Amino acid sequence: MATDLQKRGHALEEAFFTKRDEELLAKLRDHERAKRKQGELADMTGIRDAKVLAALVAIGVSPDSLLAFALAPIIVMAWRKGKIEPAERNAILRAAEGHGVSQGEPGWELIESWLQHRPSSELRPSWDAYAAALRETLPPADFKRLREEIVGRARDVARAAGGFLGIGAVSADEKQFIEELEKVLK
Repeated sequence: MATDLQKRGHALEEAFFTKRDEELLAKLRDHERAKRKQGELADMTGIRDAKVLAALVAIGVSPDSLLAFALAPIIVMAWRKGKIEPAERNAILRAAEGHGVSQGEPGWELIESWLQHRPSSELRPSWDAYAAALRETLPPADFKRLREEIVGRARDVARAAGGFLGIGAVSADEKQFIEELEKVLK
């Protein structure tokens, strides 16, 4: 027959372990939610670096904000001359596909919209401000990897849109824009 002390000890153990199980279950749910958000960010933007995605989720970056951040530079670059040439349009869409943005996805629709209608003049200053806020919030190594993704995408589009038959050459204007982009993201 269990003593009062043993009964109370058993009740204490059950309360402790139930609480611990609930904490572990909550932690598991949070982990799964973060993984799902990382997947959403990757699907929408084409960013594949798991560390960068985890860091972005940890600071609360929304998929829509990251989508705009990841894609805006190539659109701003394309509109610098006042119009988008068909070869440029195709290069942008190919580059988007190459970075994991597929037709029918929100990112694709956003790009197509921006290719048809020049974005607001507020896009670039808003982008610059968001980049500064991310730089202040993300760990430096994660921000560096994000910078490499963004600048790499801009270079890919510039190379694809320029040169002989759209292969290789990057215009002086595009080089200048990429340098500006790197400066903002330093």
